[in-house]
Amino acid sequence: MSQLTEGGATARRALRLLEALAASGPYPSLDQLAASTGLSKSTAYRLLRVLQEEHYVERAESGGYRLGSRMVGLAAAALPELDLYAAVRPVLTRLAQLSQETVTLHRRAGDLAILVLAAESEEFSLRRVARIGEATPLIRGAAGTAILAQADESDRRAIIERNVTPSERTALETLLADVRHRGFAVSTGANHPGVHGLAIAVPSTAASARAISIAISGPGFRWTGERMVRFAPHLREAVAELSLLFEEQREREVMS
Repeated sequence: MSQLTEGGATARRALRLLEALAASGPYPSLDQLAASTGLSKSTAYRLLRVLQEEHYVERAESGGYRLGSRMVGLAAAALPELDLYAAVRPVLTRLAQLSQETVTLHRRAGDLAILVLAAESEEFSLRRVARIGEATPLIRGAAGTAILAQADESDRRAIIERNVTPSERTALETLLADVRHRGFAVSTGANHPGVHGLAIAVPSTAASARAISIAISGPGFRWTGERMVRFAPHLREAVAELSLLFEEQREREVMS
C-alpha cells in the first residue's frame, strides 16, 4: 500500500463528504453527513462551507445539502456521456475558429444552465474565459433563455413562477416568445458585465430535463449585436448537426 501524502487530511475529509453526499438519500442534513463520515459536526460544517463557496455543494430549499453546479458540470463532462462529448468537441472548436470567440455547451440542471464543455478561440487574448461547472439561471442570459424558450409550456411557467417576480414575468415571456420567433437568443451583459452572448437550444433535447444549448460569447465591443445576428445561421447549422448526435444517443439509451 502506498504511503499517504503528508498534509492531505483536510482534502481527504472533503472528498469523503462529497462521496457521502452522492451516496445519501435526497438532501441529507449536517448531522447525517457528519455521522456517515465520522467527522465532528463542526469539522463537517466548516468543510461544507468551503465546498459551498466553491460551488461543489449547495444548500437545498429543505435545509439539507446537495451536490453543486461544479460537480454537475464535471460529472457531465467526464463520465456519463464521454463519447458523445468527444464527438461534440470538434463542432465547438470549428465554431470557435469561425466566430473567433468562445463557444460553450450548457446543460439544464433544474432551474439552471450548467457549462459542461467549451472551446475558446486563441485569436484574441481578451476573450470570454469559460469555467466548467459554472451555473447561470435559465431566466437570464442567452444560454439559459435559449433552453427556457423551448421548454414545455407548463414547465416554463413553473420555472418563471419560482424565479421571477410577478411584475417582471410579462417582460420575460415576451423575450422568450421573441427567442422562439427568431430561433436564437441573444444577451448583453446579462450574467457577465461587458460580455454578449448568442445561443440556440439543441432541438432533439429541448423538451427534456437535460436540455442542451450552444452559446457563443465574447466582449461586447467586438461581439456586437450585429455580428451575433449575422453569425446566427452558422450556429443554427452546427446545432442541427449536434441535434442528430444527441438524437442518436437518446435512441441508444432507449434500446439499452
